[in-house]
Amino acid sequence: MTAEGWTIIGATIALVGIFAPVLMGIRRDLTDLRERMARLEGLFEGFIRRDDKAPSHSA
Repeated sequence: MTAEGWTIIGATIALVGIFAPVLMGIRRDLTDLRERMARLEGLFEGFIRRDDKAPSHSA
């Protein structure tokens, strides 16, 4: 392999090393966001069920 090939491989490894923690952080944030959205969805469904079961106050 030529020196140019090794340079490209080295640059690629360096870029992966730089961006891997950033990408892992984004992945972790997205996972947290999905969990929070699921909790909010559960709360919202709980409020809807309560409203459906509430007695009507019409005369």
